[in-house]
Amino acid sequence: MIKITVKFMSIARRRAGVGVVEFTSQENTLRDVLRTVVDSYRISDLILTENRDQVRSWARVLVNGRSHEFIGGLDTELQSGDSIALIYPYTENF
Repeated sequence: MIKITVKFMSIARRRAGVGVVEFTSQENTLRDVLRTVVDSYRISDLILTENRDQVRSWARVLVNGRSHEFIGGLDTELQSGDSIALIYPYTENF
């Protein structure tokens, strides 16, 4: 079991209704943790593609301040104490 910090930025923050949370997971890959987090806070449509196997091209997922794309992608293994930032840089049309 791992305990990580999840930071919601921009629209993801507004939709999640929170800025930072401590999140505990039985899983340790970014892919599995990310799916659980975005489902829990109902922001999957902002961060993941429709088939949920990739991060949307305009969304950003940072692990300890580094883009997930440069540290192993969604297969990155997370450790307790890691931090994930979820960023959706555009505004929603209301």
